[in-house]
Amino acid sequence: MKTYARIIAMLCALMMLTGCFVGCADTQDPAETTEAAQTQAPSESADETVDLNLDKDGFWKDDLPEELDFNEIVTILYWLDAERKEFVIEEDEADGDMVKEAIYNRNMATEERLGITFEWVGQNGDSGDRANFTNYVQNCYSGGTYYDIIATYSRTAGMLLTEGLLQDLNSIDDNYINTTQPWWPKTMLETCSIADSLFFVSGDISTNVLHFMYAVYYNMDMLKNFQIEDPIQFVDDKTWTIDKLIELSTGLYSDLDQDGAQSDNDQYGFSSTYFHLDAFYTGSNMKLIEAGNDDYLQITEDFFGEKTVNLVDKLGTWFKSGDTYVNHNGGSKGYTVTFEEGNCAFRLDRVYIADNEYHNGALRNADWEYGILPVPLHDENQEDYITVVGNPFTLWCVMQNAKDPSMSTAVIECLASEGYRKTSPALFENNMKYRYTPDNAGKGDGARMFDIVRSSITFDLGRIFSDILGFMSEMPSNTAATSGSWSGVQAKYKTTLKRGIADLNKALEQVID
Repeated sequence: MKTYARIIAMLCALMMLTGCFVGCADTQDPAETTEAAQTQAPSESADETVDLNLDKDGFWKDDLPEELDFNEIVTILYWLDAERKEFVIEEDEADGDMVKEAIYNRNMATEERLGITFEWVGQNGDSGDRANFTNYVQNCYSGGTYYDIIATYSRTAGMLLTEGLLQDLNSIDDNYINTTQPWWPKTMLETCSIADSLFFVSGDISTNVLHFMYAVYYNMDMLKNFQIEDPIQFVDDKTWTIDKLIELSTGLYSDLDQDGAQSDNDQYGFSSTYFHLDAFYTGSNMKLIEAGNDDYLQITEDFFGEKTVNLVDKLGTWFKSGDTYVNHNGGSKGYTVTFEEGNCAFRLDRVYIADNEYHNGALRNADWEYGILPVPLHDENQEDYITVVGNPFTLWCVMQNAKDPSMSTAVIECLASEGYRKTSPALFENNMKYRYTPDNAGKGDGARMFDIVRSSITFDLGRIFSDILGFMSEMPSNTAATSGSWSGVQAKYKTTLKRGIADLNKALEQVID
């Protein structure tokens, strides 16, 4: 990464600590400083150093040189069918929609700041078009057409990498991407690097990262009716665990339609669907794959270990209790209906379920109050909450043979920085019904919870390389959803995964210098 930019950012952060944040520990590290700057506004007595690094609303500024003026057309290939629009917004389309307006303003600000003009090229590339998108890029590369930037569905990025179509961002001279900034998840380098190389990034640059963050929504009114304590205090006390969620959701089932069977019309303590259950695995501080002794990849010990066995067993027992509505096959939408109609206490899902485009705003326009919580801790010994992101988010990459890789990194950094200040607050306000600012995040419970979810985002290469690894993230989830035993079924996956990880490492060795 750009060493000079990092040094300046870290010095500014340290100066900010001494001049503004009273009571912060002298030993606070740069990552903690960045997070603090993200969630606090400067006081009226803030000195000039703070004013230089925070904008008027209290958001952290980037360190891109003001004199950058590339005078270039920047071509971006993007997946056309992103589940939530995040790339190209026309001015008339943005009018009246705060998120689309924010995306439009992000794009315009980036063009103006860097002296560029965007040329967006869309290509079908959702979950079912991963191979077609990859083939398209291969054909472009073979034919001499090179895009400056590729913004693609997360699992497609893994395929593009193994085909040798992406540049190592760490090897680009004058790289402007500053991963210490708050618009990049603090675990991104750890979870996306391969053998000291970094081929894709994401964060506030992708509205779909925020849309698809996993969280637990809860029905405030229902909990009050049952005299159940608001879980916010448990989150703050770090006692918001899987066991606590099970405890609070137990005993709430009621056969409301009196048909003698569980149905969409009944009352439940918890609802979700099988592929959302991946959030419990990641939220328990477990990874799918990690760097091995040779810096390439290996399956983690946790995946086939006792911790996963116990987690799957615990979830499976809970799902058999009768208090939960967990969809096993992904086809039915019953688990969404019962929560939206106010008949379920907790729901594990992606953050976008509260926006106006989801089920015609069924949740956002509900006549009962809801709140948001992070995915629970595995137990009280776990230090931090951890948020996994659903697969339909965007990873941003620089294509091999891009005309000016340094410019491409400046564009990616600027889009991410502007997104952090423009699109992320708009998305929060749209989903959570009230204005989001860093200052509000320190005062309102909803904003604080959203910040906990957002600041704890992590990625996992086991999800990004799903195609070659047999969709391993869903293996424990499927077992839990059907109340199976992980110790009993894992053997059938070991051979497949051993072969998959060997094939993956072989492909990586060919494309990583």
